[in-house]
Amino acid sequence: MIIDAHCHAFLPEDLEALVQKLTILDHQLPDDNPHKWRLDMGGALEDVLAAQDACGVDEFVLLPVTSRPERVTAMNRWAAQAAREHDAIIPFGTLLPGCDVSAELALMAELGLRGIKLHPFLQRFRLDDPLVLRMFDQIDDSGLPVLIDTLQDDGLLAAKPHMTGLVEAFNLHGCQAHELCAVAAAHPRTRFIAAHGGSCYGWDQIDQLNRLDNVYYDLSWIGYLIPPEQVVAIVRGKGAERVVYGSDAPFRSPGPYLEWFMGLPLTAGEREMILGGTMRDLLAGGA
Repeated sequence: MIIDAHCHAFLPEDLEALVQKLTILDHQLPDDNPHKWRLDMGGALEDVLAAQDACGVDEFVLLPVTSRPERVTAMNRWAAQAAREHDAIIPFGTLLPGCDVSAELALMAELGLRGIKLHPFLQRFRLDDPLVLRMFDQIDDSGLPVLIDTLQDDGLLAAKPHMTGLVEAFNLHGCQAHELCAVAAAHPRTRFIAAHGGSCYGWDQIDQLNRLDNVYYDLSWIGYLIPPEQVVAIVRGKGAERVVYGSDAPFRSPGPYLEWFMGLPLTAGEREMILGGTMRDLLAGGA
């Protein structure tokens, strides 16, 4: 059983806008630069379904995201509908400070959504905002895991100095390891999946997250950014029972990314847990 725990797909109108935004953000980087934010394949749902099926992925988590509170309900309904039409999809929902969190959580339960996706950088919120902290208080009672995109600000700008002016102009802020640590420690009943190896561009700061049993890591996106031995160290620092496989499709192509993962010098037991065992336990409510 292979579960890809980190995938996106986009409606046609959103896909066109996304490509424009990615071009603005990273047009300075060549396409072969692994740090470049770009679509590595088609981003429509049918593209992702075909790519996952072609490489032997059994199920994948569909992660909707929006920066507009008025679209949260529509995105959550879309993810649920996609799962009803395709058995391979594990649907997550999204939330955003400013939406009716209680109503959306009730809708998620009604729709059978399996988790929550948050992206502080793209959705433009900070984890220490009082409104966000109240949102996590409400999430506590849902029992749903939260997959949260991580991004260490200084590390990002070291890798992409051309983004400095943009980050400052729009007051963009990622999810720092110490911020997620504080939120997770304050909400021990909620299981958090820290995307991109715990702290994207801040992998040297994840020791504090290693100590929290309610924090998991996914391995999406990072495959070509850091050496294999560093990925293995991240896995063993947290423990394979707290690590899940993810590709970040369509920003990484599932087939080549799965090949990258299979080439990591992990034990057979570690590989089995990461490819499916950990995510099955997590979705079943394991701690």
